[in-house]
Order: sequence, then structure tokens, then C-alpha cells
Amino acid sequence: MDRHHAQYGNDIIIADSMVIFNITGAIRFLLYVLIIMTCLPCNMGLAASQVPLSMDRIVPIPHPITTLLRAKDVRQELRISAALFNELERSIEEVELPLWRLRDLPIQERNDAAGLLIQPLRKNLERLLSRQQIERLNQLIRQAEGIPVILESEMLLKLGLSKEQIGHIHMALNNSYNKLLTVQRNTESLSESQRAGSIRTVHDETEKSIIAVLNGYQQRALRKLMGEPFDLSNVRIVACKAPEFDVDTWIHPPGSNRPELAGKVTVIHFYTFGCENCIRTLPYYTEWRAHFPTSVFQVIGIHRPETEQEREIDKVKENAVEAGMEYPIAIDTDGLMWDAWANRVWPSIYLLDKNGYVRYWWYGELNWQGAESEKYLRDKIQELIDEKA
Repeated sequence: MDRHHAQYGNDIIIADSMVIFNITGAIRFLLYVLIIMTCLPCNMGLAASQVPLSMDRIVPIPHPITTLLRAKDVRQELRISAALFNELERSIEEVELPLWRLRDLPIQERNDAAGLLIQPLRKNLERLLSRQQIERLNQLIRQAEGIPVILESEMLLKLGLSKEQIGHIHMALNNSYNKLLTVQRNTESLSESQRAGSIRTVHDETEKSIIAVLNGYQQRALRKLMGEPFDLSNVRIVACKAPEFDVDTWIHPPGSNRPELAGKVTVIHFYTFGCENCIRTLPYYTEWRAHFPTSVFQVIGIHRPETEQEREIDKVKENAVEAGMEYPIAIDTDGLMWDAWANRVWPSIYLLDKNGYVRYWWYGELNWQGAESEKYLRDKIQELIDEKA
């Protein structure tokens, strides 16, 4: 691993973009728990009553409020008219990008800043929506988050969980995390369908074990708090509108202008030509361009230098030609785009839908240490191409 490569697991990073809204039950639970449990100490050897009750819950990004409200099915469930949504959308757009820029901050810093952004959005929702609409929206958020939502402070209070119950729930989630992580990393002996089945089994077992911890009153209260089940499978994962290109210099092909994002699925990748992990990932972008029709797909590179040598535009051009990068490349010498995207590592890859919204992202070299990240992103590109704009 060289100086540029992300020092944390790529599976966790992808989870952050999907943590709430890959609503397929087992997969949703896997990704949510992967995030939650990175925040927990290992308590496997402790009795339930000994498990620490404090838990640094991480604010999910994209946030369920914004993504759920963007879903047409959810708006219909909440009986939100088109005119009302137009007013709501302005509030959503005000927080989406600032929230997304917090995604890689330390937990407490991220949570504090996110709270300051979400609070005025909630107040605006309370002003515009009825009490019944707010209550149903909260139920849908809990359904999207799944069983780990039981450990939110509001849920703990309303359910009246004891110290011992909380400890048992912590341990159940911790056990699940370890099992799920083992399944997720077992790419050699298990097929995708086998892994999905194993994940589903762990999910079902964990949910049953947590429900079993609750008494009859608490189980009924939990069902009421979760509300009538709602099919969230059509809810799209939406982070935010992609930041504007604040770039003056574009290279290769010659005369490249500022590309348009609307209408095409777009891969945007940050790189620098001296980064070995970037170099080993570049061929995949070329393969994708050959595989997907250019009428609905494009690749854009953003070159953010680290060393003085990497700041020389002629060398950037020379290396782009040698690497066969026949697509627009933005020169981000001053790091304006780097900051606008709150990017922190090379390489980083972002998938945008036909409407120019950030939907998925990945940090680090593709297929690093046998991970199937290239296939994963290729499949996601196809899904976005198949989507209606």
C-alpha cells in the first residue's frame, strides 16, 4: 500500500453511502451494522450487564430524511403534494451537500456538525407537514434503519429498556457484525447468492434474538414505533447534487470543455499520476468506457497533485496519453474540487446518476487485495443506466 491509498476498509466506505437505503432487508442490515459496529468496542467477553451503555451512533449519510422525501412512493404515502414538495426540496438541497461533506470526519465531529444541519430541516418539516405526516415519516425512517434503531436514545426512552437488555442488544449486534464481516470477506469459497443467503440468515437470527430480549409490552411498543410496514425497495440512494466544476483547465482530449453531467451516468475519479494505486485502477475506467454506450455513460478525471512534480500540467498531459485516458480531465492544482467534494484520498471514485446526483462512492484501489470492487461498481453503473432519469 503506497502513500496515497486509503488506510481503512473500502467495504466500510461503500457502506456509508448505502447504509440506509439498500432496502433489501439482509443487505440493508449488513451495511448498517458494519457502520454502527465500527464505533463499538469489542465486548464479546463481557456479560450483558457489563457492556458499556454509551454508544457513539454515527449519523447516516446520506440522511434518511432527505432520501426518503425524494422518493415518489414515500411522498405519496405521506400525501405530500407536488407544490408542497417543491417547497420542501429547497430545504433538502440546503442540507444535502453540506451533510455529505461530513461523511469522513471523526464520529463526534461529524455528528455534531450534522445535528446543526438536520435540526433546522426538522423544524421546517414540522412547520410544513402535519403531525400525522411527521409521525409517519419518523416511522419510515425507523423502518429504513432496521433493528439497530432500537438503540437510539428516543427509542431507549420510549421502550424503557433496562441496563441488562441494552447490554444483550449490544452483544447481539456485535456478534452479528463479526459474522457478517466474515461472510462479506469470504469471496473465494462462497458465491454471491450463497453470501446473500448467509447474510439473510444472520439478519433474521439477530432480529429474533433482539426481539426476544423485549417483554410483551416493549414488543408491542416497538411495533407501534415502527408503524405499518412499507415497501422501501424502490427508494433510490441519493446523497446530493454533485458539486459544480470550479476548474479553468481541462486536458485530453484537446479542447475539452466543461462536461455536462445531466443526461448521462458519470464516473468521476480523483487521481494523481504519481500514485501507484491510481495507476493500477486507471485501466478499469477505460474498460468501462468500452463496455457502456457513450450516449448514456461518461468518465471524468480530476487530477489533484500531491508532489511538486505532479503539479506540472505538461507531465499530467504526458501521463494521460500514456495511460490511454481519452476522456476529459480537470486540472485541480489548487484543490478547489478536492475541497468541494470533501475528498481526502487517492484514488476516489464517485458514481453520478443521469440527474447529476451522487449515488455511490469508493475510496482506494479497485480490486485491492482480492476485493470485487470493480465488479460491484460496474454493476451499479448498469443499474444507474437502466434507471429512469
